[in-house]
Amino acid sequence: MKSRFLWWLRALLVIGQPQVGFGSPVPQVDTLLPPLPIEIPVSAAQRSYLGLQKADPLNPGEGTVDATAIKGRLLLIEIFSMYCPHCQREAPAVNRLYQAIEASPKLRGQVKMIGIGIGNSEFEVDHFRKHYQIEFPLFPDEDFEAHQELGEVRTPFFIIVGLDPENRGKVLWTGAGKMGSQEAFLSRLEKLLK
Repeated sequence: MKSRFLWWLRALLVIGQPQVGFGSPVPQVDTLLPPLPIEIPVSAAQRSYLGLQKADPLNPGEGTVDATAIKGRLLLIEIFSMYCPHCQREAPAVNRLYQAIEASPKLRGQVKMIGIGIGNSEFEVDHFRKHYQIEFPLFPDEDFEAHQELGEVRTPFFIIVGLDPENRGKVLWTGAGKMGSQEAFLSRLEKLLK
C-alpha cells in the first residue's frame, strides 16, 4: 500500500509541476548548461557510445562525470519521467529519432543522446528502458538534483548542448513537450553541426 501511495505522489509531482520552477532558471540558448553529473554506465556498449572510460572500482566516486564529458559534437538530452504520460507517448518517436541519427552518415558519432529520468530511481529508469525499448543511455535523477539545476522543467523537455571545444556545455536549443517531426529535428541537428 505504501509503495502505491509513493508511486502516485511521484506521478503527481512530475505531472503537476509548473513550467518554470523556483530553483535555477530554465536553460536558455547561448548560456552554459548547469553541471549534470551522470554515472559512467556499466555497459561497455553504452560507455563506447558515449566515449567514456570504465570507472575505477577501487576509487569510489570516480564513476561520475559531467554530461559534457561525453564525446561528440552535440548532445541531445531528453528530460523525462517514467510517470509522465507525455513521455510515454513520445518514447516511440524519440526511439525513431535515435535510430535515424545512428543511420545518418552526417550525424552518427557526432550527435549523442541521453535521457535523465527526473524523480526516477535506477529501477524505474530500467523499467522505462525495457518497456519502451530505449536504446540510448538513460540515467536516474532520483533526488531531483538535475531537475532543480534545470529549472524544474516540465517533461518531456529536450536540450541540445554543444560538445566541441568552442561550444562545450553551451545550450544551443531547447524544446518542451512533443519533439515534433523527425525530419525537422534531424534538419535542426544538421544545421547546428555546421
